[in-house]
Amino acid sequence: MMPPGKTAVFLLLVCIMASPDQVISKNPICTKKQREKILEVCDYFIQPGYPIQLVSRDSPCCVAVREVRGRDMECVIMQLTNQEKLKYSVEKIRALHRLCELPPPPPPHNHQEAQVIE
Repeated sequence: MMPPGKTAVFLLLVCIMASPDQVISKNPICTKKQREKILEVCDYFIQPGYPIQLVSRDSPCCVAVREVRGRDMECVIMQLTNQEKLKYSVEKIRALHRLCELPPPPPPHNHQEAQVIE
């Protein structure tokens, strides 16, 4: 017989494994559709090996990356099939998080005129 704490953890794991779609799909970080779009429009940038292709923040690839909540590429990587892991560079997919971040907006200008002290 298991101690009560271990029993509760075991039951929780069984519930999660029995219905992963219900646990994951309530508020997904990324969807299968988003993953597929990233693999399609970022294909040129995420091929393994060299040369390394630079991605523009304004590219369709980065637009697709920013559609994922928090640009969470780990979520996309977790959904990759074994075949996709061979076809694409996991490190390059991971780098899209940083490469596709928009720069912060410029600080607001202070429109007050300088006062002249006499």
